[in-house]
Amino acid sequence: MTVPTQLLTFKTQGRWYACDLLWVREILRQPSITPVDRAPLTVRGLIHLRGQILTALDLDQRLGLQPQASQPSSRCVVFKSTVELARLALPPDEAEMAGTDLLGIIVDEVGDILTRPDNVLPPPPELMSGMDHACVSGVIPRPFGLITLLNIGALLSLPATANS
Repeated sequence: MTVPTQLLTFKTQGRWYACDLLWVREILRQPSITPVDRAPLTVRGLIHLRGQILTALDLDQRLGLQPQASQPSSRCVVFKSTVELARLALPPDEAEMAGTDLLGIIVDEVGDILTRPDNVLPPPPELMSGMDHACVSGVIPRPFGLITLLNIGALLSLPATANS
């Protein structure tokens, strides 16, 4: 018997996204982000999290979209490290791409947890979506519109975030 994949949904710039819930460590409310000089454009800054330093990535920049300022409703979705993912009985796809550093993405709003539907469509052509195609694994049709399913392993991969 296969366990259905649970997805966390979140929103930025009016677009809905989802990721495999197994990747998610926690969600931070209104995190205090310290900007870092000469950091890559995809890095919003650092967050002090209970004695650890978390790198906060700008989801908009990482996807190739225009960045926007944080809002009072902004959240940071913190992802598990390779070590944490390895402890799971069934780690998510591409768990080895997580790395050892704490990473998170800044989003405008966190939505619901959904069960991954069977009707996930392939991602739109990169030319049409304007997004980094490597970070998108599919699109989920919903009554209110489309939810872009993100490939968190690719989204968090350091080579992709290392250029400015």
